[in-house]
Amino acid sequence: MTARHRSICAKAAVCALLVTVAAKPAAANSIPTKSDVVWIGVGVAAIGAGIGVGINFAVHHSHSLTGCAASTANGFQLQSEGDQQTYALLGEVAGVKSGERIRVSGKQEKKSAGASRQFIVEKLNKHFGSCKVQPAAP
Repeated sequence: MTARHRSICAKAAVCALLVTVAAKPAAANSIPTKSDVVWIGVGVAAIGAGIGVGINFAVHHSHSLTGCAASTANGFQLQSEGDQQTYALLGEVAGVKSGERIRVSGKQEKKSAGASRQFIVEKLNKHFGSCKVQPAAP
């Protein structure tokens, strides 16, 4: 889910909560009924769940790449399907085969000026078979 979609979902949830709260005007001398207390509990639980989901999306990033692997003089590289970038693969690359479409988990190494993109592989998640088009060698 992209940041734009998360923002839209968060705004929709806030609007839905505001509509339910504004549906009944409060009176100064009214005592809350049992159903009012239940709805307040439901509202608090929904807000808590929304905050939990929002924090999960904000903190948790997808650290995986899917693409075609190719062998180079310096090791393996992966032509990513998502962002169309080429990454040098480092770390646990023992199961990687050239010409295979794979998904790997790990973390992207911080890019310094002029350096190629690098992805440190922690786990080879899945083999999808051979690539339809072989990636070009650099």
